[in-house]
Amino acid sequence: MSVDPGHYLASSNDGQPPLLKLKGIESKPELNGRFGQAVSFAGGRYVVAVINAQGQQDQPQFLKLKPDNLEEATQFDQLKFGARMMVESVKEFARGPKIDEYGNRVIAALPSSLRSKFTPKTALLGCAAISQLILLVVLKVVGRVFGVWKVFVFVSMVAFVLSIASPDIIDGTRAKKPYSLIAKSSARNFGMRCKEQVAQMTGFRISERMALGLFLALLLFCGKVLLTTTPSTPPRPPRPSTPPIPQYDLEYIYKLGFEDATASKEFGASLPDDVRNYNAAVEADLAQPIDQYEYEQSNYEMPYDPQPKAKGSSFGVGSMLSMFTIYRFGKDLITSPDGQIVTDPAYIMARLRQTEGWRLGLLAMSVYRVVKSLGII
Repeated sequence: MSVDPGHYLASSNDGQPPLLKLKGIESKPELNGRFGQAVSFAGGRYVVAVINAQGQQDQPQFLKLKPDNLEEATQFDQLKFGARMMVESVKEFARGPKIDEYGNRVIAALPSSLRSKFTPKTALLGCAAISQLILLVVLKVVGRVFGVWKVFVFVSMVAFVLSIASPDIIDGTRAKKPYSLIAKSSARNFGMRCKEQVAQMTGFRISERMALGLFLALLLFCGKVLLTTTPSTPPRPPRPSTPPIPQYDLEYIYKLGFEDATASKEFGASLPDDVRNYNAAVEADLAQPIDQYEYEQSNYEMPYDPQPKAKGSSFGVGSMLSMFTIYRFGKDLITSPDGQIVTDPAYIMARLRQTEGWRLGLLAMSVYRVVKSLGII
């Protein structure tokens, strides 16, 4: 019998055991959906340190579980687990004594006339609201200056780097290490963390150098997007200004025309100067030829395109990510818990029925993206 049939131990994962999700425990169904890490394997069962609801493992609960009751946590499960840890940490901080200390510092900075109107918690909530408002204003201003797409790429890249280095940052923060040591340990382990992310997302196990190379390629692509200037639309040339339309009583204008006809004068000779100037400006504007800009604009405003363009391929980065998603889904579908490839249709259909709805939806969107990018539809 294998000493690690599910490849869940630290020895099978370069010293870093993966996060496991408990499932199918009939004797204690309340444990299903909890998370933990495998410590050892003996007698056909794993010894799993179950992480408590607060995301802490200081006094974990140890259970002996079969490999069928364990599965490696998906990226979505890890996000849920991280969000749960963050929420519990915030709740623990809110119940602790430090929140009153920080709130009293904020109140001490307020004018004396306002100090009695705030409690420590309301003062911190006010600071949080003001900070969010300032952040939104800064993002809006930066987005208008540099472009919303560039700001989105920059924020996504920073979040991606922080998510890779988050284990070292969290461990260093819990150990109360200086920020310089946390930064050094994060940089030292960054290649290993990149390799773990690639292995978890694609199933391929690559070297640290190759993982860093992929990260560098992604960094260069984002840098190209950030440094590429967006072509601006040429300003439309100003049209000659037309005087405002004169406002006269229609009966008065008819009277002037009747008097001109009675006195055998030229038509419009008795009209006021502003009316004659307005008529002359309109006639001059109509006599001018259409300039090149207006001619090009009129072409774009045609109700239909007489020569429809042929569909072409738009295969890009999004299509490549969709292909990776399809590959990962197919690999998980035919891989048993012990790492063996199973091609039995009954087994595949059973795994397909157990798949979460959000994963099936993501698969459908990925297939549609790839098919559309190839110009099939």
